[in-house]
Formats: sequence, C-alpha cells, structure tokens
Amino acid sequence: MASLWFWLALPAAAFQPDNAILRRVFEEGLARRRREFGEADVRTAQSARDLGGFLERVGDTAGARRAWAEAIHVDEKALGPEAPQTLQDVADLAAISPTALAAPLLLRATKSPDPAVAGPALTSLAAIRKASGDRAGAAVLLRRAVAQAEAVDGKDGAMVALVLNALAAAAEPEEAIASLRRALEIDRKALGSQHARTAQDARTLTSLLRKLGRAAEAAAVEREFTSAHRP
Repeated sequence: MASLWFWLALPAAAFQPDNAILRRVFEEGLARRRREFGEADVRTAQSARDLGGFLERVGDTAGARRAWAEAIHVDEKALGPEAPQTLQDVADLAAISPTALAAPLLLRATKSPDPAVAGPALTSLAAIRKASGDRAGAAVLLRRAVAQAEAVDGKDGAMVALVLNALAAAAEPEEAIASLRRALEIDRKALGSQHARTAQDARTLTSLLRKLGRAAEAAAVEREFTSAHRP
C-alpha cells in the first residue's frame, strides 16, 4: 500500500506518455477501426481525424494531412461528398495545406450547408485571391462570407463586422465606405465608442475618406469620436 501512495504522490507529468507512445496509440486505434468497421464507416473516419489532430499538435503537418485525407475518403463513402462533416474535414485539411493545395479544398468547403464552415472557407479563399492580385474575385467571396457570418452571428454580430472590414479592403471605394460604416456601427453598439476595435474602425474609415478627397466626411467621423471620448 505504501508503494501505491508513493506513485500517487508523483507529479502528474510523470504519468504523461511521450509523443511516440501517443502516436502509436492513435495509429493502432485507426488500424483497429479499419479492421473492425472497414473504410466506409464514420468510426474509422473519426479515428483518422483524431490521428490528424494529434499529428498537427506535435508538428507533423505532412502526417496530419495524410490522416485528414483518409478521414475525407472515409467520409465520402460513409456520408457522401457534400455532407457537412465531409466538408468540415475538407476545410480542416485546407487549414494545414500549402496555398496551392488549400485553394481547391477551400473552394469545395465554401459549398458546405453549415455557415460556420462555409464562412471561414470563403474568407480564407478570399485572402488567397486578394494576395494573388484578384481583388474583385476576393470581394465576390467576401460578400458571400458576410451573409454566412450573419447566419451564424446575426446581422449585428462581431464576426459580421470583421468580415465587413475584410470586404472593405478588397472592394471598390463606395462599397468599401459602406462596409466600414456598417462595421463601425456594429462595433459601436456592441463594444462602445471607446473600445479599441471601434476606434480602429473609425480610423480606417477616416483614412479611406481622406484618401478619396472627402475630408469633410472624415472630419465629421473624427468629431463624433472625439466627443465620445470626452469625460
């Protein structure tokens, strides 16, 4: 009994298996699921997903991509290629893939019926398009992302304001101004005029207005926020 108490008194870290042991556990679990349930069963897909998540956490991105690709392969057989879980796994694979591989995966994920999957896929794909110089294509995707964010967070949700800011950075001036004004109003109502994000919205809007030669409008926004910060 004394020895039992001795082991219980050891720090918890003493009982933590190393990554090699954990990897073997996950890999053996996946192999067992393959044998027991085959390659068209959601339980096999979950084991592949678990292995992928572990490998991502320990820095084996290539191994994680292989595991997630297997999860998708099983999802497609078990659930169908357009199922929400299939497209969630597609989005997760895109998140750990190089840009050239991520873009087609993200495009596929944008078709998810789940706005919490489709929205981030749209914003990520828009970032790729914008970085490649296709601002118009990015704006198209971000308009769709706004609608998805509204579906998740409501029309005045914080996520909507973030996507509107991204849209403003890709859109033509008039749409950019309208997007920034709406983002500013959302953040002001939700966070208050003195919050850092609200202030950043105001600075971005006034900077764009000045760049477009609309100094009077910029000054009006500045006056409004200056008065809001007065004691």
